[in-house]
Amino acid sequence: MKIQSKRIFASLTLFSFLALMPMSCGLFCGNDSCGCGSLPKPRDLRVKSFETLTVNESGNEILDSEIKAYNQVFKTLRIKEAEYKVQSSIESTSSTLGLAFACDPAPDRTKNSLYLIQILNQKEFTLADGTNFSVGDNITSLFGMNHFFAQGLTSIENFTAPGLRLIREDYFKIGVIENPGKELNLKFTIRLLFDDRQEFLLTDQLLNVR
Repeated sequence: MKIQSKRIFASLTLFSFLALMPMSCGLFCGNDSCGCGSLPKPRDLRVKSFETLTVNESGNEILDSEIKAYNQVFKTLRIKEAEYKVQSSIESTSSTLGLAFACDPAPDRTKNSLYLIQILNQKEFTLADGTNFSVGDNITSLFGMNHFFAQGLTSIENFTAPGLRLIREDYFKIGVIENPGKELNLKFTIRLLFDDRQEFLLTDQLLNVR
């Protein structure tokens, strides 16, 4: 009976110690708690392609031909393919078991910055106020952008300034920023330009709003 009690006490002591160790990381290692263990260096990510979808406000994919209120339909934008470059081998420092559990590695991120997104018109249309847009016109000012699960949209120019270093998990939404006052059947190209001149043209994007 005494042996069993000792085993129970030892187990409880061990579990309590392990539970406290993540919180103790800063105590042992100073201000840089993530220096306590072995963490991989973030890798440079280079985008090879993007993908888009047409979705409703809940994030569910819908047909490109479906017409919805301007603030209830979006084009999503995210990385489809990417390649990685390891900056250096994993850094290793002396550590106590479990002390690095509280530390999350930095995400892989693009070395280049996305600094310009343009929406280029592919189909002539006219707004309710009579403003006409021809094929090839820059219609970026009609659109806004944000992280998908954030509230509302902000102008694309403001969103991309002073440049975005993307991570693999980035998920953006692009939509018409103001009520067009009439039904619009939009067809456009999304142009993405990085600061090292890497460029993507996502053509034939369709968005039907009212």
